[in-house]
Amino acid sequence: MDYEHFEGSDGLDIRVPTDDAYRTCSECGGDCAPEPSAVDGFGVRLTFVCPTHGAQSIVDPFSDMR
Repeated sequence: MDYEHFEGSDGLDIRVPTDDAYRTCSECGGDCAPEPSAVDGFGVRLTFVCPTHGAQSIVDPFSDMR
């Protein structure tokens, strides 16, 4: 996945995917709602869920920091 990089507050590097395919349902093409989650030892991840077809993708915005 390709990312655009932006500098955030305190010099934090913010990565944003260049296309929105990660949040589109593969079955109906609808826009999926983000649901944040955190798991001990694994950090924060966002799951994109279609209301009809369930989870479609998981994004780990801090994967490059591990």
